[in-house]
Amino acid sequence: ADGPGENVRVLNGSRIMRLWETTEMPVPLAVTADAGASAGNAYREGFVGTSLYTADLPPGTGLDDIPMHAQDSLDYIAVLSGSVDLVLPDGEVRLEAGDVLVQAGNVHSWANRGNVPARLLVVVLTGER
Repeated sequence: ADGPGENVRVLNGSRIMRLWETTEMPVPLAVTADAGASAGNAYREGFVGTSLYTADLPPGTGLDDIPMHAQDSLDYIAVLSGSVDLVLPDGEVRLEAGDVLVQAGNVHSWANRGNVPARLLVVVLTGER
């Protein structure tokens, strides 16, 4: 597919655009359709596979919008623009455009204390504890 993604959901002010998913591992390489058009929440109950999405967090996003949480997944996260704070139970880590984070099922939240939206590119792989 070429063009803007149309599988978009706004959740507590953050804009999530689902770009792709696979529903099994290993991933089948015969691609015959746009797997982003029907992709669902990567953290949904019973989901097994991979998910690729962008998340736009507007300025002022914080714990009231994104409560502390954890998923059974390994997430690769790249900050494409803006900055965002990864909120952990024992502190915070500031991530700037160009930073990459690997997150493995830990308890966390996100806060955008900047003046511009933060755009994250996220790849989710379902995992087991």
